[in-house]
Amino acid sequence: MRDLSGKTAVITGGASGIGKAMAQAFGAEGMKLVIADVERAALDAAVAELQQGYEAIGVLCDVARHEQVEALAAAALDAFGAVHVVVNNAGVSITGPIAQLTLDDWRWVFDVNVWGVVNGIRVFTPLLTAQGEGHIVNTASEAGFLGIGYHAPYCASKWAVISMSLSLYSELEAACSGVGSSVVCPGFVDTKIHRAWRNRPEGDQPWSRRELDPDALARTDEFQGRGVPPEHVARLTVEAVRENRFWVFNTPHWRDLIRSARDQQISGENPPVNTWGPDLRPQAKSP
Repeated sequence: MRDLSGKTAVITGGASGIGKAMAQAFGAEGMKLVIADVERAALDAAVAELQQGYEAIGVLCDVARHEQVEALAAAALDAFGAVHVVVNNAGVSITGPIAQLTLDDWRWVFDVNVWGVVNGIRVFTPLLTAQGEGHIVNTASEAGFLGIGYHAPYCASKWAVISMSLSLYSELEAACSGVGSSVVCPGFVDTKIHRAWRNRPEGDQPWSRRELDPDALARTDEFQGRGVPPEHVARLTVEAVRENRFWVFNTPHWRDLIRSARDQQISGENPPVNTWGPDLRPQAKSP
């Protein structure tokens, strides 16, 4: 899709982080914007900011609920008449030992990261293929190529997004649909995904309330802040849509990362010990 001006982009998880940066990047190309998010205050603030320079609306939407994604599509069509770029970006993360994570931890991450993408693809793909034009972007992660200790739900969900995106690409190309697709696999990005627990469903039973500890949260804020700006990922994504390019990476080492993982699998080597955040290790109990 070389010509983006005047067309419409729908972006989930669009009130902050990579999603908001993508909204700004697509808006700078002259696109009309439909921003979806589950957090009302953040959504209203983001849309008010975007409306200073772009034509934008906001839709409160829990991507884990198919009927709400259907309502998102209806709102986009009602506002702008068509949809051309869909960015299934909403994502959350939980950290902790895999044996201690609760079923609610797993359900929450997979409901947003996996089912959110499934719902986005299922709702919007027929609209784009019917008009014979469009592009679907799914946000995964470099972590989807790895198995990182204390991040099992996130890594597993992002590999599911990569695999799903590969299947989608094959289907769209085989059908000569005129619809492109991309999967965004960012490395470490300066976002607030580590604060995503604020939007967990009521009644969830997380394995730990560690994230509510002010000292631990401050350390995580500082650590996460070392990531690349989300605007960098957004610029690369716009380029990929323009060039109809499937893979979107933002780090110089991504080839080495994937090659190393594949070489270990082919050779039958045991995987390396790979963990992030040693402060997440269970503490030994005093006698």
